[in-house]
Parts: sequence; C-alpha cells; structure tokens
Amino acid sequence: MNQMVWVGIVASLIPLPFLVWLGIYPLLVDRRLRRVGIRVPGLCRGSSVSEGRYSTSFEFADADGYKTIYISPLSAGPFGYAGEEIDIVFDPKNPDRRARSIRELEKRSEAWFSLWWMMGIEMIFLVGTLMIVIAG
Repeated sequence: MNQMVWVGIVASLIPLPFLVWLGIYPLLVDRRLRRVGIRVPGLCRGSSVSEGRYSTSFEFADADGYKTIYISPLSAGPFGYAGEEIDIVFDPKNPDRRARSIRELEKRSEAWFSLWWMMGIEMIFLVGTLMIVIAG
C-alpha cells in the first residue's frame, strides 16, 4: 500500500473515539436512565454560562441518602434556576456519574447533533480513502 492509503486509514480512525465519546456514549446513558433510572427530587444550585452555553448544577440524595452534586453538560439553555426543585433521574449502580435532570431527558439530546455531524465527517474520510485506493 502506498503512503496516501495509510494517511487515509489514519484519518478515518481519528474521529472514531470522538464519535463514541461525544455521540454514542451520552445517548446510551440517556437510554439506560430511561430504563432503570430512579427518579428523586433534586434542588437546582444554579447555572453558569460559558460562551453562550449553559451548565446547570443540581444536588440530590441517592437511595442510600448520600448527597450527590450533578453538573449538566453544556447546553443551549439552563435546565433550572437556583432554588428550583427539579426531579433527577440517576443510575442506581453509579449515581454520581450517571444522572440527568428530567428536563434533560425530556428534550432531544444534543448528542444526536454531534453523532450525525461526526458520522458525516467519518463518511467523507472513508470515501476519500476509497478514492485513493481505487486511483492507485
């Protein structure tokens, strides 16, 4: 194989970890929470803004009474305001890593945008690699 084929193969592999981490993993977490998540009341601690994107902080108690703080990923708008009571859904096996506010679960996940955008880039790289292989 010539060097351009190897460049194409490497270029096709580079986006894969990002596709999994930013696209597939968040969707799988949301799916799991919808299936086995436990819904508890939580308290919004406040929101922060960074470059026009919002991150909201919540506090809730898991099934054992352990207080957990959950910070939402950046989104187009806040999921709550300081002092507001909002239901939180958490994974009983991992409450401090897998939790979402009910508002996050009810709206379409921004991970879908990341997933489709990265899959488009991946397809461009794969088609480019295929063209290199065919041409030479």
